[in-house]
Amino acid sequence: MTIPSTLVQVTQIGVEATPGTAVAANKLLQAVEIVPSIKGNVQSFRPRGSKFPTLAALGKDWTEARISGQAVYTDIVYLLAGILGYAEPAKQGESAAYKWTFTPAQNAEDSIKTFTVECGSATRAGRFAYGLVNSFGLSFDRDKVELSGAMLGRAYEDDITLTASPTAIDPVPIQPTELALYIDDKAADVGKTQIEAEALQGSFEIGDRFGAVWPINSSLASFGSHVETVPTATLKLFLAANDIGMGPLAAMRAGAKRWIRIAATGPVADDTHHYSLQLDLCGTVSEVGESSDRDGVYALEWTFQATHDATWEKALTVAVVDKLSEL
Repeated sequence: MTIPSTLVQVTQIGVEATPGTAVAANKLLQAVEIVPSIKGNVQSFRPRGSKFPTLAALGKDWTEARISGQAVYTDIVYLLAGILGYAEPAKQGESAAYKWTFTPAQNAEDSIKTFTVECGSATRAGRFAYGLVNSFGLSFDRDKVELSGAMLGRAYEDDITLTASPTAIDPVPIQPTELALYIDDKAADVGKTQIEAEALQGSFEIGDRFGAVWPINSSLASFGSHVETVPTATLKLFLAANDIGMGPLAAMRAGAKRWIRIAATGPVADDTHHYSLQLDLCGTVSEVGESSDRDGVYALEWTFQATHDATWEKALTVAVVDKLSEL
């Protein structure tokens, strides 16, 4: 019997037309790793007078998967379409560049994409359908820009054959040298005031987006559908403790909103349009970290909670420009 090698394990995904209806995993994300774990809720029973259980019964059967990787302008749109909401990209003029916009609604359910995920090699592989991106993180400093997150999926199917000849998505990295941070007091000014020297590290996280629905239905081997739950969405910024870096203190005490932009501008995608990422968030300070050292700089971490603004009509939005016309 052949033993599978860790070295050649691959992850392929396919965009589902109907959530939970498995499709061919015909896309190969080259900067994202999705590692599945089989989960089961097993109830055992030990009768009175017995030392050991006499039976085990499976209730819930599902998959959880860890997401990690380097942030790139291409792969990221798959994850954002799965967690924030999907809209078709807009072609930029007559060029081959497209702009993707992801804005979760405040009072309505978001249209998201689910995925069929295949993992393994020619020796042995498995898959899960109804892949929900349930959390997503973007961390950045001057050394690296990384992705993280988690997926929820239906019961894992073992011993499948990987979809042949998947399309490899060209990875265009988001480099630390391409990043800029802005903090403004008004929505109309978002992206106007750049923090030039104080920002040392940051991370955006959104999680708890979806919950699985488990109906009593013998025809279902796993969960039946999903619902949206109250999300957690925060942006943490590690700022030098000078006049600018201590600016959020007054906002915290006043309960005032701040509009924060994380922007990255990469190489030319086509014509005059560059690969780019723009994350805009309306935030209120929810936590202040302990002052500490960062490469000799005395600094502290501010946590901004994504907060809906009625005039701005959203809490956060992300825009990406790349050369993908579809998922």
